[in-house]
Amino acid sequence: MSPAPADIHQLLAQVGMRATPPRVAIWQVLNESSDELDAVALLRRAQVIEARTSLGTVYRFLRELEQHGLASSRAVAHERSRWRLGSPSESTPAQPQAMAAVARLAAAFGYRLVRAT
Repeated sequence: MSPAPADIHQLLAQVGMRATPPRVAIWQVLNESSDELDAVALLRRAQVIEARTSLGTVYRFLRELEQHGLASSRAVAHERSRWRLGSPSESTPAQPQAMAAVARLAAAFGYRLVRAT
């Protein structure tokens, strides 16, 4: 569960970041979004809230959030990465059949999958 928008100022201060209007707008869009957004879609929605938001700010802020475990990205083939609040461990678990297929593929190339602790 992500913090309420009012708590974003305190949360960012705890991790050593300033809560500038563009950052708050980006956070608000991520917090209110029901789907994962790419940086350009995130920029467009954030600019409705704070017109001074730039694409550079979006990317820098997303990377900072990711470094602090507050956001995560998911690569999408032939498209931009998708972003959401929360860490990857909070995402839904992969289907057992898909994981078994990946394990078989890895084994075919001499690798063994292990669970990170």
